[in-house]
This record gives sequence, C-alpha cells and structure tokens, in this order.
Amino acid sequence: MQKLIFIGTIHGFTPIKDLEEIFKKYKPNQIFVEICQEDIDKNSIDSYPLEMIEAYLWAKKNKIKVAGFDFDINVFARGKTEKDSQKLMEEQDKVVQKHNWKDFNNRGFLELLDKDENNLVDKGKFKLRQEKMFENIRKNLIKSGTIIILTGVGHLAFFENKFPNAIFPLRN
Repeated sequence: MQKLIFIGTIHGFTPIKDLEEIFKKYKPNQIFVEICQEDIDKNSIDSYPLEMIEAYLWAKKNKIKVAGFDFDINVFARGKTEKDSQKLMEEQDKVVQKHNWKDFNNRGFLELLDKDENNLVDKGKFKLRQEKMFENIRKNLIKSGTIIILTGVGHLAFFENKFPNAIFPLRN
C-alpha cells in the first residue's frame, strides 16, 4: 500500500532540522525532491533551494530511495526577467520572516505571497511545469511504502487535486 505525504516548503526558509523531524516521524521508504532528475544524475544540484539539496543528501546518507521530479522550464511571463523575480522574492522574504514556514502550507498564508506573482508567471507555462512534475512523480513512485514529496507551497493545491488520497499533514 502506498502512503503519499506532501510537505510544502518555502524555498530558502525551510530548516533541514525541521524536515529531518518529519522524516523521522513518517519513516519514508522514498523521498521526492523538487530537483530535476537529470541534474541529480549529472551531480549538478547546487542551484536548487537549500532545503531540497539537504533533503536529497539526507535521503542518500540514510539509504532512502530518492528521486527528483522538477521540470526545467522558464515560467516567466513575456517581458519579465530574473531581476523581476528577485525583486518579488525580496518582498516575499519580508512576509515569510514574520511567520513559521509551516504556516504557508495553509491557503490563507500562501495568498500573502501570491498577490504579485500573477504578473510574473505565464500561467500556461506554470501549468505545463506542474503537469510534468506530476508525471515525473507518477512514473517513479515505488509500489508500496511511505513516500514523502517535498515541494514548494505554491504547488500544494495542484497536487491535492492530482493525488486526492494523499496526506497533507501541515495543511488545515
């Protein structure tokens, strides 16, 4: 029997010690991280969010099957650049620092971050990325056991729809 558990992270703000506590609590047989599998295969993961890198290394160290599921696509809307993204992230950082990262697993908190993101992201490209992420998870799932999927909190609603029987323990 598969037991899927989704944990939403705030990239750059989710402490690995908190994730380790979650891993110890649920004793996963497999962990998915929001890193492209191709980059894992090439040992080229340095540009990913620190919590994803640390979770990957923790799984390897503890001999837990680990896989990447991200899909590499530029999701910026036409005319938007990395500079625009950096400015938005600086604004979001101010909001995140006032709360615990776990709070953002809840919809109301996520709205605090998303208000300006709509202008930055191309919705079609973002949807394609999420669909590819879903496919990458589905094709690499172990048949039975406990599976933890770490993903940015902005993807939780999508995955709730795709995996209706999954557990979202930090979501109210």
